[in-house]
Amino acid sequence: ENGKYKTILEINEEELSRLITAITLQRSDSGKTEDLVGNIYLVNFFNKLEDAREISAMINACSRNGESSTAVSFCLQNKKAKDRVEKIHTINKQNIVKALNMIPELDKIENKNYLIINAQNKIKDTIIGTIASIISNSREYPEGKAIIGMAYNQDKIKVSARMVGKSGKNIREVLNAVIEIIGGEVGGHPMAAGCLIEKQKEGEFILELKKKLEIEMIKF
Repeated sequence: ENGKYKTILEINEEELSRLITAITLQRSDSGKTEDLVGNIYLVNFFNKLEDAREISAMINACSRNGESSTAVSFCLQNKKAKDRVEKIHTINKQNIVKALNMIPELDKIENKNYLIINAQNKIKDTIIGTIASIISNSREYPEGKAIIGMAYNQDKIKVSARMVGKSGKNIREVLNAVIEIIGGEVGGHPMAAGCLIEKQKEGEFILELKKKLEIEMIKF
């Protein structure tokens, strides 16, 4: 409407019904439709009811773009900060779309158990985790597959790993095993984890990661 997409809160019941039906039909072949309808949590923000998840996404966009102080002012309902946050959030979403469109062109290593996307400096390290999450939640890959994204961060490489579905496989253990060999920092939990390594260890990391993934992913 007027060149802008409506939010969930802005569409009427008929539009919502059509949207749910369209998405259900699109996803019916995968059998994954149970998560389409759920609760929306509203907060009174700037004298208007807003979706708490959207507010959270806007704050997160600020943090990822070095604008933490702006996020704090936004939470305190500063009007100037609100305008700034909306711009940051829009740019962040545009960067995510550009990154997703770039995926086919990037260096990838894939087999039935894992997909390693080495974005190098083509995708910002601040959104590589978001990209890995989006891919792992898509219908493109089977449950139990590991999605690993890599992006440069100056003289480091940020690695973000996600598991598709709820297979019980532990991706943090895989990363931890690699870090014990080549060095670095690791964090996260079984379904979503990440690590930070030296850029000069890029080749060694990929080699060891492939070894560990091929061993760990066939245990289940």
